[in-house]
Amino acid sequence: MDFLEFPKFFKELSAEKLGETLKDIGFDGVDVMVRNGYWVTYDNLSESLSEYIKIMQSFGLSTKSATTSLTNVDDPDFENMYSIFADNGVEMYRYGGFGYRGMGTFHEDFARARKVLEKLEKLGEKYRIKAVLQMHGGTLHYSSSSSYFLLNGFNPEYIGSHIDPGNMVHQEGHETWEKSVDIIKPYLCYVGVKSAAAFLLPHHETYKLHWRKLWVPLADGIIDWKNVIQSLRKAQYDGPLCFHNFYEHGMDHLIARTREDVQYIRRILDQIKG
Repeated sequence: MDFLEFPKFFKELSAEKLGETLKDIGFDGVDVMVRNGYWVTYDNLSESLSEYIKIMQSFGLSTKSATTSLTNVDDPDFENMYSIFADNGVEMYRYGGFGYRGMGTFHEDFARARKVLEKLEKLGEKYRIKAVLQMHGGTLHYSSSSSYFLLNGFNPEYIGSHIDPGNMVHQEGHETWEKSVDIIKPYLCYVGVKSAAAFLLPHHETYKLHWRKLWVPLADGIIDWKNVIQSLRKAQYDGPLCFHNFYEHGMDHLIARTREDVQYIRRILDQIKG
């Protein structure tokens, strides 16, 4: 399993410094985050993507996956994105997702999502690129069960699923990890790595104590990552593990905590092999 980083919180670094830092931490690759204000931008996608990939690969980091927020499949720029990805060796990308609008809208939202997936499947076949849906709160694909329900029938070569245990605990969608992996196995191509924990904290206005979930280092969180990795091994999963390191207390802290997270998962992999 390759270790990738979703580099959202490394924004202050130049692309060169980012590549150097991620390689030093121990990553095998980087998720190509397409977002205006970062290294690869929508308004200059072809040039910025090509330059970014060249820099990352100079540090020995793979760049086969990307993250986007585009959702309008009928916009000519959307297919152009596929073409640019294909020209630069990007093999899969995280699609913006399908939201749930609230009571009374589910079946309409679901039908609309299936129509979009049909178009994504056709684009995937044309450009040999897979669109991936992340399990995320507030969407139609918040768990393995809901994701399989939505994706069933589509070609897993071009439509995939990104299981995210952190989101499934912090937001919604928790199922036992073995069951989660087993259900989504036909579409599973990406795993998000982060963890959360619940804390009894005072409300910022009333000071009344209430439970709140926060992102924490992997070793301190509620997710049993050994169980997750064992479940992935049983399913013969050998795809990427993408780390989402949501630590906002300065670059030194971010780098230190991220390094600890990488070492933590590598120790689990060594234990399972042993």
